Amino acid sequence: MNRSIAFGVATASLMLASQAVAGQGNNLPPGPHFMLNVIAYDAGHCPAGDFTDSNRHMIAVQANFTPDGSGNLGATQAGTDKNLIIKTNTIKLTEGTEIQVIDGNACNKGGAELMLPADPFVCDVDGDGVIDANLVNDPSCVGENLEFQEYRVFVRLVGKLGTGIGVTTCADESTVDVNGDGVVDDTVICSTENVVRVRSAGSKFEDVTRQLLTLCVDTLTDGNLDGACDARYGIFDPALEDAFWQWNTDGKAHAQLVFVPLPD
Repeated sequence: MNRSIAFGVATASLMLASQAVAGQGNNLPPGPHFMLNVIAYDAGHCPAGDFTDSNRHMIAVQANFTPDGSGNLGATQAGTDKNLIIKTNTIKLTEGTEIQVIDGNACNKGGAELMLPADPFVCDVDGDGVIDANLVNDPSCVGENLEFQEYRVFVRLVGKLGTGIGVTTCADESTVDVNGDGVVDDTVICSTENVVRVRSAGSKFEDVTRQLLTLCVDTLTDGNLDGACDARYGIFDPALEDAFWQWNTDGKAHAQLVFVPLPD
């Protein structure tokens, strides 16, 4: 894949995005980057419009939001009928050849939408510390030792200290029978992994590719539903449909997501 095409902008534009964040001891690898700002607004001050400009690098979400109102940044809508989910603070993930904000307003409308290229991975399937290079998007890849093929994703919080985010990758069931009853339901399933971060002084970028680009789900393959990861799927795996990020917030959090293409 031509990564300058996959990221949907010219190399010069990528360099402009990278200059603001690279080379300052903030944990980002060198090279061109694509930065996306996810900014939380008070419910009564959500921006107007859908932010559908293809050059926009921002998504608006609602401040102090969790789908169940609990304030738990790890809360999800797992088990909810896919037709009944709360769309506020959801970012739908659509596969494409470039990174593009299709709809940038998840604050008080029907959710945002972000186009991303596929990012296949290989992994340590059996936990022996060895990457099994011939297995791509294998659902048995439950270990943390993943090697992505196209790009990696990093996140940090900026803005007011003490604000926070909780991001979980979810999807609709397609062919994944999570509870083992022989029926694939029209319900939301969510990863057992998430990204929960609170803004502190000196926040640096952290690699969150595994949490944001895969779902590691609890199934009955091990004989029980215990909340542990049993099978891993990429966000665009045909076993799943309509992947999205549940983007919870504490305060008016401002997160920076940086997508870094891997070298050929």
